[in-house]
Amino acid sequence: MKTALSVQTAKSTVDIIIITFNNLTMLDRCITSIRTNTGEPHRIIVVNNGDQDFSVPENSGVIVLKAGKNLGWTHGVNAGREWVLKNNPAPFIMSLNDDTQIVPHDYGWLTKMVNCFQLDPKIGVVGPTSNNIMGFQTTNHVHLPPAVETTYLSGMCMLTRREIIDEIGPLDCCQAGGDDLDWSMRLTQAGYKICICRRAFMLHFCSVTGKKLYGEYWNSPQQGEEINNWLIKKHGFKKWFNCISHVFPKQENEKESFVDGENELALQELLPIIKTGNKVLDLGCGGQKLHQDMIGIDIRRDGQLGVGANFDKPCATDLEADVTRLPFETKSVDGILAKHLFEHLIDPVVALDEWKRVLKDNGLLVII
Repeated sequence: MKTALSVQTAKSTVDIIIITFNNLTMLDRCITSIRTNTGEPHRIIVVNNGDQDFSVPENSGVIVLKAGKNLGWTHGVNAGREWVLKNNPAPFIMSLNDDTQIVPHDYGWLTKMVNCFQLDPKIGVVGPTSNNIMGFQTTNHVHLPPAVETTYLSGMCMLTRREIIDEIGPLDCCQAGGDDLDWSMRLTQAGYKICICRRAFMLHFCSVTGKKLYGEYWNSPQQGEEINNWLIKKHGFKKWFNCISHVFPKQENEKESFVDGENELALQELLPIIKTGNKVLDLGCGGQKLHQDMIGIDIRRDGQLGVGANFDKPCATDLEADVTRLPFETKSVDGILAKHLFEHLIDPVVALDEWKRVLKDNGLLVII
């Protein structure tokens, strides 16, 4: 393994290991999104399995390890972890797919994940939510609390304590695509808990390298059967079933109502800035604002009846406006809530650009 750049940056909280194979355009977008939208001190280690050269500027905080051949994803993660553990490792180590991106302005995504470890000393690994992922990490489960225990995580993104890697050992490379379930089961058997940080989200374009290398086999029923059979042979049927059946403790504050759950999640994010008297917008507020101190904005005037399921609910508008043309000065808004707006927008990109315009540099955007 050759190191293209080994400049030591300021002490990091997290070492982020990214595996790539001839996917440099997406890799560059991934790294740029991390460097632009991450407040937590971090160091990025790229394991380049491909033959395309990937260079980075001096003092960029990015270290490139040239594998010299395609090690595969699991061998690549193991090699990256091994290098990190020998080169001034951070307290936390993350493995991350190169086909992921951090949402603009979500500067606290990594801090939220790190903070989950403070909830319980037995938490061994933490993962985020995503648009394209398995299990309870999908964005559909809005009724779940901000941090929830589960039985497995996707290998797309795993954050763990440094010392746990030595204790649990490297990823098992015997079955392509099954290493994340296997590592999750090994963590559980060692007495550790697996946590989803539902306040952290990242975009996932999914299977970019897998499809390139394995074709239609990747994520096929055949691959799924082979993974399950391998896990059963290794761990036994009962442990496999407990893992894949999503068994996890009932949460005391779990909401039965879909709407109540998503409202609570939004309030947890926005309430700290609402309470300090900042300017926080509730876009498309409809018949009820999330909080009385928010500015309710809707394309319908105050008192006008809604449409569809809200046909009998008068609109609670403070300000009648188009959410793609907000009547606010540039960088004048502290927070924005956009709840179920995307499915109604003709051009979401235009809307995002407008919201970015009015938000302050440290402003908060919450999208449901």
